[in-house]
Amino acid sequence: MDKKYSSQPVDKPSKWILSKWRRPNFRNETSPDKCNEMQGEVSGSKETKQPQQIKKRKWAIPDDESEKWSKDATELFNNGDSPFCYSAHIEGWAGRLINWRCREVQQGRTLNLRWTILPPSFVDSLLDSCNKNAIKFANGKFSPFPSFFDIDYVYFPLCFGSQDWSLIMIDLNSLDLVMYNNKRISGDRYRERVHPSLKKIAVYFTALLVNIRYWKVKRRQESNITYGANDDYIRPENEIYGNEALYVCMLMEHLVTGKPLDLADGFKQCCTNYRLFMADQIYFWRCLPRPCNV
Repeated sequence: MDKKYSSQPVDKPSKWILSKWRRPNFRNETSPDKCNEMQGEVSGSKETKQPQQIKKRKWAIPDDESEKWSKDATELFNNGDSPFCYSAHIEGWAGRLINWRCREVQQGRTLNLRWTILPPSFVDSLLDSCNKNAIKFANGKFSPFPSFFDIDYVYFPLCFGSQDWSLIMIDLNSLDLVMYNNKRISGDRYRERVHPSLKKIAVYFTALLVNIRYWKVKRRQESNITYGANDDYIRPENEIYGNEALYVCMLMEHLVTGKPLDLADGFKQCCTNYRLFMADQIYFWRCLPRPCNV
């Protein structure tokens, strides 16, 4: 996995993607496509053009849905936390990270990978009386997610409302649930929305551990999960606005891989860099879930 990500679009496939799939504006006589068309007509009338060889980009996965993928990548790059599609971006980013972990394990890398990242859909399954869809994330029978018996930390994004995301971490050794705050939370908001959600997740996650016989297999005494907050990554309201979901993706990668948060040019520029990086990776790896799996 890349240790650095760049905001320079010159050599990035993302710029090629956004140019390649941008729909032409036939009403605009100065649009790039229109200008190229006019130039082609002029030059074509004077001399015969020699055929040019176009270098084709080799993608990690065949481009079987080019229009859909280009639209999603462009949407992410231009609009960021779009409420109608950003849950899919986070779902796909969690999938990208867990697949990276799976590849590292298969290659026998000596890394400390005692963690798992679960998609946002896990919370829905968990709160649905710990149904079988939640259990399969924990018992190791749903690739590429490892068994809870082989890890120490469980991460998953949690949505409190439109464009209101946080990252949750559960330490299976201490049974502490930690919510990584990305902004200051008022007392009213904590009492009305945050605390009830954390309390419910703690209860149902404890029940999930019982269902997979975690205590018996690990030979530990059954106990309840406690919950709290981590304020190390809080950003000012004017900086985080419009970037909450993006920041959650950034934190996920930072916490599990150690990839630094490059804030040398400021937080907003860091988000711009990471948005471009995500758009490139989403298109290259096709890591967004298909509609039937969202």
